[in-house]
Amino acid sequence: MRNLILFILLALATSTVMAQEAETTTKVKISTDKVRIDGKQYYIHIVSQGETLFSISKAYEVSQIEIAMENPDIYLGLQVDQALKIPVKGQEVMPGDEDENYIYHVVRRRETLMSLTRKYDVKLHEIYAANPGLEEDINVNQVVLIPKKRISTIGKTEIDDSDRFIYHEVKPREGFFSLRRQYGVSEEIIRKFNPEITEDGLKLGTILRIPKDPTDTAYIPKKSYETTVEVVDDIVEYEEPAATLPTVICDTFQYNRWRDVYNVALLLPFTQQVESQPEDTLNGELDNQFQPASRSKGSERISPQTANFLDFYQGALIALDSLKDLGMSINLYVYDTKRSAERARQLTHEKGMQDAHLIIGPAYTECLQPIAEFALEQRIPIVSPLSRNNYLLERNPYIFQANPSFMTQLQEFINIIDFCSGQNIVLVHEADSTNRVMVESFKDMITQRIGSCPSSRLIHFKEVSYRPGSPAPEVQERISHSLALDRENLILVPTNNEAFVSDLLGNLHALSTIYKYPISTYGFPSWQRFRNIQVDYFYQLQLHLFTPFFVNYSDPHVKSFITKYRDAFRAEPTQYAYQGYDVMLYFLTAMKNYGIDFQFCISNHKQNLLQSKFNFNQQNSLTGFENSAVHMIHYTRNYEIVSADETNKKLQVISPIRYVNEPETDRKEAVLQY
Repeated sequence: MRNLILFILLALATSTVMAQEAETTTKVKISTDKVRIDGKQYYIHIVSQGETLFSISKAYEVSQIEIAMENPDIYLGLQVDQALKIPVKGQEVMPGDEDENYIYHVVRRRETLMSLTRKYDVKLHEIYAANPGLEEDINVNQVVLIPKKRISTIGKTEIDDSDRFIYHEVKPREGFFSLRRQYGVSEEIIRKFNPEITEDGLKLGTILRIPKDPTDTAYIPKKSYETTVEVVDDIVEYEEPAATLPTVICDTFQYNRWRDVYNVALLLPFTQQVESQPEDTLNGELDNQFQPASRSKGSERISPQTANFLDFYQGALIALDSLKDLGMSINLYVYDTKRSAERARQLTHEKGMQDAHLIIGPAYTECLQPIAEFALEQRIPIVSPLSRNNYLLERNPYIFQANPSFMTQLQEFINIIDFCSGQNIVLVHEADSTNRVMVESFKDMITQRIGSCPSSRLIHFKEVSYRPGSPAPEVQERISHSLALDRENLILVPTNNEAFVSDLLGNLHALSTIYKYPISTYGFPSWQRFRNIQVDYFYQLQLHLFTPFFVNYSDPHVKSFITKYRDAFRAEPTQYAYQGYDVMLYFLTAMKNYGIDFQFCISNHKQNLLQSKFNFNQQNSLTGFENSAVHMIHYTRNYEIVSADETNKKLQVISPIRYVNEPETDRKEAVLQY
């Protein structure tokens, strides 16, 4: 740490040496404002024009290293009006002088009272009570007192279900997915036994009831929900209002009342080394539906990668034109990251980045990381528009990932499928250990989803596996033992293996046409790129695929966009262009509706888009937002490709299934017991 501080000081050496020569002309006014933070006293010094770290350290008789350690932000250089914490030297703390009842918070750029309530987990009225006369609009460098509460544990409340539950304390970065892996209990069941998290979500330190038996769904008497923790001594006396104040009020912002112009920084790799790029994907991170393009203009040829990002940029410009018609004023700063992490770090010093209210990009993870760190430090919302890598979401609540990770897409795919209406559910996969992890994860998701259905004990879930290339009669007989004639058979196939899919669809088509089994097939988005499969099978077997991107060319909004794009650029829009439009339109309208702190209200924001659907969620208040929305694409028997209706999910009472080729006495079936 000391070496880091010395490096910071060396970075400021030039200005420091020059300042020493001018020391006689720049006098530092010592602050009289003292605060106590974590039991230690500080002066709060506001930097004035001409002051340097050297002159401030001399005035307060505190070394430059000590000041730097208390104020790590100075590595960017001292700024006029910047607030510094200066340790008070040589002062004895008198008995009773130390005030541990409050946290003294110095307001930083972009902080609001609402963000402070989330940061310190206090209520808004408690901050007002601790700061009489406090205005709603707080200023940078203003000191706000945050009341502390003394917490004590009451002795164990009378709970008669200790043999029934495991009591789990939520840890950092822990979400429902990790809880399910640890205890084998679905999110729905956890929410059922912990109704308080429905409103507040998972928070660090929350005590959860986890049933020891994952099939336990029995009612809990109300007394089991009595809390075991109580605030015994509030520091500030305050009469609780009759109605509880909501955490965030999302309908009070009025655009142009507070800010006339929004600054948006757009970072894309317009120039990069083409030979290092794969031809069908961007470093394996972007969805394969984004197919590369190439253009020629005169004698110059634009690389496929550059063409894609130009399309994204041009789509964003069409969105800005639409936003202008809505009365918004926007300054757009466009930067070329060149697919270089070092270049991305350099861009953080640009004025357009320093003044940005929203950052869109970069596209690649190696460039996104330094920009995300900058956005976290400056509290600027940042959108990852294309990458599917979600590891940067940890510990950064300002990141929005527009392109969901594959596992998130898979989970949403399972959530969309109707498993509760009496269909016969069959999982078919290749008998190959190389795909075992994917198959097991997929099966677990289906099991959890079925468990949320009424009458789940009556739902039959079967599993069939075989090796591609096996004799067709043998494969068809094996699959037919799991099919039903009197209801729809949902065939779920978790694989990207084209050879297996081709073999399976041929056998399913025979079972459907010859033996009249009603079949609907569910597969992965990569199937759209298969070249050795009869496309007719997709329609005849009613194939359903999931994808984050789908363009409905009959939509009036899509038609209007295509017309504007053709007129402006004399070209057809690609999926990159649609994505640029969707991302720019969605987040700028969110800022128009809710202001620069729109992330607190993002769950309320709805916007018609061209190819994407956005539904952003956080695992907890410390993590970023990941989009979880996907389209379900349906190949119909009328030879149409449509977006499947997700809302028509009528729950039915399930009747017994009639199996063919299985005597009633010898029937073997995999029935889920709940």
